[in-house]
Amino acid sequence: MKNNERVIVTACDDNYAWLCLNLLKSLGKWARITHVIDLGLSTESRQAIEARCAGVIDVPQHVWTAAGIAVDYAGAMTVRPQLPQLFTQDYIMWMDADVWVQDRSAVKTYFDMAERHDGNFVLVTELDAEYPYCVGAFEVRQEQLRDLHSQLWDDAVAEELHGKAPLNSGVFAASRLSPVWKSFDELVRLQYIDNMALKVSTRLAHMAEQQSLNRVLYETQRFTALTAEFNWICHFGPLARRGFFVETPNLRRRPHIVHLTNLRSQESIYRENYLLYESRLSRIARFVRQRVRAVAR
Repeated sequence: MKNNERVIVTACDDNYAWLCLNLLKSLGKWARITHVIDLGLSTESRQAIEARCAGVIDVPQHVWTAAGIAVDYAGAMTVRPQLPQLFTQDYIMWMDADVWVQDRSAVKTYFDMAERHDGNFVLVTELDAEYPYCVGAFEVRQEQLRDLHSQLWDDAVAEELHGKAPLNSGVFAASRLSPVWKSFDELVRLQYIDNMALKVSTRLAHMAEQQSLNRVLYETQRFTALTAEFNWICHFGPLARRGFFVETPNLRRRPHIVHLTNLRSQESIYRENYLLYESRLSRIARFVRQRVRAVAR
């Protein structure tokens, strides 16, 4: 697959501009095929982002949006199922602005798997042995999802989805021609336009897009699941910075893509544990400072 057949897309407003810049830095050469959708960037932020990617675009007039949703970043959800209307490349990869790439070969894996399993969405399950909830509170999480699905749809849909592995929509890749897009768009549109509960409930507004994709994928079985390293959900599983790399505490696995989920409540923890993106020079400088302080003691 040639680069002109592939596109990476993300979106952000000015609050997440610094995270988007970190994502672009972490992508290296992949930033050349990355487009950023402007959801409310300042002129300064937009110029900084434009200098590091293939381009920044405004939301086109023909793309539907929802007003009055309980979260201020709803545009990042509603635009996702409409990506084939914005980009003509054969394969589309979406990455949330709050992720960064530790192993760039993961991007190729996403595209390769999307091509190999043409029509499938390639994404990651929210399951891993080093996610504590999967070991000690899995039933609790499943009941939370059942309740969520009942509020978004009804008890029958909730029962159909009960027990199935949650699929994370923060990073995925798929053929532009996948039949999933149309159904995905229809379900998301129904939630964000017609479901008045999303105007008052931040929980529903935050989760409706991802759960809509889950429903479509499980109904159609048009998905290929990757392991947690390809989209590590940081508020589910702790990580630690060891030397130059971010690793899991027990098995010392190195996630390929680090997803800084629930940033508003977790940012201080992520900073304390050095989980934010660092360039090679920044890592070297921090390592030297830590060594100097250790010797000084």
